[in-house]
Amino acid sequence: MLVLDAERRVTAAEALTHPYFESLHDTEDEPKAQKYDESFDDMDRTLDEWKRVTYKEVLSFKPPLQLGTKVSKETAL
Repeated sequence: MLVLDAERRVTAAEALTHPYFESLHDTEDEPKAQKYDESFDDMDRTLDEWKRVTYKEVLSFKPPLQLGTKVSKETAL
């Protein structure tokens, strides 16, 4: 499972079928991830454009709130 070459590495779904995870694996309780869209990564941009896009993405991040969690005014964004 610990193979650096992504072409030869098992997928997460394949890894979950390994006997090590047998007691933890429940196919009814596991969401399927969407296929990653690499088209954005393949865009031809300058370094400054990539920095700007990355910074904008970081600023737009909103962490999910946990149920029952109180957010103090001092730490809220």
